[in-house]
Amino acid sequence: MELKNATAVCLISLFSATLVVLIARALDSQAASRLEPHLARIVEELQAIRAGGGIATSAAAAGSPESLQDGLMVYYFHSNTRCPTCEAIESQAHAAVQEHFSAQLESGRVAWKTLNYETPAAADLAAKFEIQMPVVVLARVAGGEIERWNRLDQVWGLVGDEQAFSEYIREEAQGMIAPGSRPPSDASPEPSSVRPPEGEPDGLPIPGEPNELPLP
Repeated sequence: MELKNATAVCLISLFSATLVVLIARALDSQAASRLEPHLARIVEELQAIRAGGGIATSAAAAGSPESLQDGLMVYYFHSNTRCPTCEAIESQAHAAVQEHFSAQLESGRVAWKTLNYETPAAADLAAKFEIQMPVVVLARVAGGEIERWNRLDQVWGLVGDEQAFSEYIREEAQGMIAPGSRPPSDASPEPSSVRPPEGEPDGLPIPGEPNELPLP
């Protein structure tokens, strides 16, 4: 609230300074009378902004992380260093969410958020989700609180296959939106064994060993 009030005060001060200059230039009463309707309109607009809680209120649109009370948050976490691979993960994940959950995005039941996990603003979430590298995280929100989450480490192995990548995002997100569709998982996932190659922080992951079939 203090930030909102400060914003309103700054706006009032800016308008006041501008009006002083304009009035000073109006050397006759006729010019001053022409300014009077504009002054009244500006005052009304400022009063409406303050009554609405300040400009910052309009920035928190429906479905944004700040206002999402119940639904699914889809986070993409990146580091200070961006490379084509991690940018591809971000763009493909965002495209998948838009394609498969357009109605939920429109209604505000699903929201997308990009964060830099190396900044103080994202430090708490990065610690909660055990972020060690750029990745997508799904967080189920209830009553404004994160009740469970799922870090999608497999995006690194699927980024080269856009269709498989998109289906992976769809299936995992649907499982979070409708928990009954798959067994719930309240525990956080184990840290991923996938790591970018040495010398390239955001490179492609090293493939895992193939599963061995049991002997007859």
